[in-house]
Amino acid sequence: MLVEQTKFGVPIRKHYFASASHSNWAEHLLPTAYMDCYSETKPRCFRTEHRHTLLTDLTPSEEAIFQNFPKDTRSQIRRCEQEQLFTLNLATQLELFMPLYNAFAQRRGLSGFAEEDASAIGRENYCIFSVDHQGQPAICHFYLLSPSSGVVNLLISAGHQNYSDNADLRRALGFANRCLHWQGMRHFKAAGFHTYDWGGYVVDASDPVMQGINRFKRTFNGKLTPIYNHYSPAYAFIEQMRQKLRK
Repeated sequence: MLVEQTKFGVPIRKHYFASASHSNWAEHLLPTAYMDCYSETKPRCFRTEHRHTLLTDLTPSEEAIFQNFPKDTRSQIRRCEQEQLFTLNLATQLELFMPLYNAFAQRRGLSGFAEEDASAIGRENYCIFSVDHQGQPAICHFYLLSPSSGVVNLLISAGHQNYSDNADLRRALGFANRCLHWQGMRHFKAAGFHTYDWGGYVVDASDPVMQGINRFKRTFNGKLTPIYNHYSPAYAFIEQMRQKLRK
């Protein structure tokens, strides 16, 4: 999956889930990145950033995938389906996703998401799923899609703040979040994808928020897997400057 942007007149190319071993000479000179690669192989002179993620294999039968989840996870998914407090939406509009995510990002100190970001990714390269309450998204999942490699990647998961004071709804929303992941897996499996990438896992996390995210992701028994970002010299310089500005 290729995402192309232009910043300050400079073209920036990001290849997601692709092999970095087939780069051409121009990509050594321009800001180029190979993101979320499952191979450590990189072009000469590229800098590598090493992280981890969790992967769920979608090639077994639906029943086998579901039975691989811990008992509590299966029970919570079934309870969500039985209670029907939320509506599953597999075609959530960008205009509904952005306000929910940007409010979530502001609370967490994260960067916002604009229409320009979606345009840079390309409409064919993403989809948004949600569980809705009273006609509005309560939780959204924003996925990057790579049919050529069979990978779907959870780029963003965000929830609405409105339910923080209602313990019953907050608990039900946790069940609904698990259900949304499961229904997403079913959908992507049927569409021919074979890998559900959980979008990162922080090994030895010390931040309480990240520890909570790790705990949630582990409840699906995904396989811990190393991933690599490979940056051309020009992209590595831009990334270094960006991180300094965020501090």
